[in-house]
Amino acid sequence: MKWPKVDPIRLHRRSAERQPKGLKTLWLVIAVIATTVAVAFLLYVSILVYGVMQRL
Repeated sequence: MKWPKVDPIRLHRRSAERQPKGLKTLWLVIAVIATTVAVAFLLYVSILVYGVMQRL
């Protein structure tokens, strides 16, 4: 019996193994963006508070 050149089970397993890695990368990007936004917001608020305190 001849073996098929392309094994659909193997191809499916490879893509299934890649999916969690891609998902992990997506969550890492989201976490980095969220952290950057949080730091920028805190910096903005601290500058506003500093400006208000200088006026008093």
